Amino acid sequence: MAPDRIISTTIYNGVFPGPLLRFKEGQQVVVDIHNDTDTPEQLHWHGQTVPVDVDGASEEGTPFIPAHGMRRIAFTPGRPDCDSTIRTSRPCRSVQRTYGGQVGTVYIEPKHEPGRYDREVFLMLKEFQPALSRGGDMDMDFLAPATRVKALEEAGGSAMRASMAKGMPHGFEVGYSLFSINGRMLGHGDPIRVKAGERVLFHIVNGSATEIRSLALPGHIFEVIALDGNPVPTSTQIPVLWLGTAERVSAIVEMNHPGVWVMGDLADDDRTRGMGIVIEYAGKAGKPKWTKPAPFKWDYTRFGKSGADGQAPDETIEMTFTKNNAASQGFNEWRINDVAFSMDKMEPMFICGRESAIGCA
Repeated sequence: MAPDRIISTTIYNGVFPGPLLRFKEGQQVVVDIHNDTDTPEQLHWHGQTVPVDVDGASEEGTPFIPAHGMRRIAFTPGRPDCDSTIRTSRPCRSVQRTYGGQVGTVYIEPKHEPGRYDREVFLMLKEFQPALSRGGDMDMDFLAPATRVKALEEAGGSAMRASMAKGMPHGFEVGYSLFSINGRMLGHGDPIRVKAGERVLFHIVNGSATEIRSLALPGHIFEVIALDGNPVPTSTQIPVLWLGTAERVSAIVEMNHPGVWVMGDLADDDRTRGMGIVIEYAGKAGKPKWTKPAPFKWDYTRFGKSGADGQAPDETIEMTFTKNNAASQGFNEWRINDVAFSMDKMEPMFICGRESAIGCA
């Protein structure tokens, strides 16, 4: 990751991130997966609707790839996407192996590509050296609209105070000490070299299993054209990107502010520990510059259709999410409608299309 930051992890085809896989929408692909480790493995095709025996979800019944064995799989990408292939972990894995380096980008080329850009750049955001710590919740004030339900807020606060009064510590969270874009810490990989006037389409994948990421490029604007591979109804220009866990964003940036810049996370600690990459204009040199953008609220409704379509939903499902602090062997227990999901029973909470005891209203 840097000359003095060398780590050991498990990767695809000897590289990190894994090799870029480009498939075509509607054309079947065949993939041979070789497991050269000493542990049974899974390979999950995130964002794709594929059969269970291909999906890489052991809890649903996908066969494991045996240690030092292989599986040949076939599927047909059904829609354009910019996804990630990620390893799915078995129970009792160490933190390092569960949150380590097995991730790569899969790009599904659409049948009809409108263009409007000069070239593509793929970015994989990923952190390393995970460890358990007793932290608090991430500040979510970047989201909009900032609607707050007072009753829920008071219930959550009351539950946390009651837990702390019993002497319970904060529940375990996964934290990281090193951060990277395309496997290199800020300043230690090749810069992205651009020309003034170029329109660069960035395909950005948040390869994290736990982290929400932000990304800004001083003096430049992102035109978001797709979220999770799906073209948005309204392409929108914004100064900052926010990506949830495993989320993908495709955005065009017009290179109209010559210089040498840092494209990086808004969080100073994460950026200085690696979560950034240098953008270098042709003919420009010097120390990369970083300027924090003005506060900006991330609002998914910006990218939707304007106005209401007037179509009533077939069903409405109400869900209330709650956290029981450190309730499960020191880890937080999360519940939906006061029910914790059981991996042993694998029972559906909502059965849509007919009445159910728990859910569909």
